[in-house]
Amino acid sequence: MNRVALVSGANRGIGFEIARQLAKLGNDVVLGTRDFARGKTAAKAIASKNPNVIATELDVTNETDVEKVVRMVRSDFGRLDILVNNAAILIDESDLPSETDLKIARATLETNLLGPWSLCKAFIPIMKQNNYGRIVNVSSGAGAFEGIAENLYAPAYSLSKSSLNALTTMFARELRGTNVLVNAACPGWVRTDMGGRSAQRSVEDGADTAVWLATLPDDGPSGGFFRDRKRIEW
Repeated sequence: MNRVALVSGANRGIGFEIARQLAKLGNDVVLGTRDFARGKTAAKAIASKNPNVIATELDVTNETDVEKVVRMVRSDFGRLDILVNNAAILIDESDLPSETDLKIARATLETNLLGPWSLCKAFIPIMKQNNYGRIVNVSSGAGAFEGIAENLYAPAYSLSKSSLNALTTMFARELRGTNVLVNAACPGWVRTDMGGRSAQRSVEDGADTAVWLATLPDDGPSGGFFRDRKRIEW
C-alpha cells in the first residue's frame, strides 16, 4: 500500500532527497517549500520518474500556510501517513551564547521548533483517526547534550535541535499505545548548502535514516534519536 507523505523544506538538500527516496518507494509525496516556484521545479524533477509527487507552498512559521496544507491534504488524499519535519534554518552569527542576538534565537526557534510543533498538532489527529502515522523530526548532533557540553556551536541552532529532541519524546509519550510513531533523526554532517562542500556525508546517506524511520513497521521504535539507523544519545 502506498502512503501519503509530507516533507517540509523539501525543495533542496536533505529534504529533497528524503522526498525523492520516499517517492521511489512508491509513496505519494507532498513537497512543502517556502519558495513555491522552486518547489514545483523540485517536484517536477522527482515526478519524471515517480509521478505521484506535488509541491505546495509551506512556510512552517505561517499558520495560514499550515492550515491550507491541511485542507489540501484532506481534500486531495484524505489522509496523511508520514510527516517529515525537515525545514530548518541556521543563521547564528556567533558560537557564544553570550554574544548571540536574541532576534536570531527567536527566529531560529520559530522555524526549527515551533514549525514542527505546529505541523504535528495539525496532522496527528488525522493520523490517529486512520490508526497510522510516522513522524520524523530531522534533528542534529549539535543538539545532543553531550555535544553541547564538549563544543560550543551555533547556540540558537543547537538549542532549537535540543528542544526538538525533547518535543519528540513528548509526542512519543502522548501517542504511546497508538500506531503513530515519533522519532528524531540525525543526518550527520551532510554536503548541502547548510553543511557546506567540506562535509563528510552525501545527501543520500544523510536522508537514509529519516526515510527508514518514515517507513517503520508497526512494531518499530518510538521516542528515539537515530543516526545511521542506530539509536544515539540525546
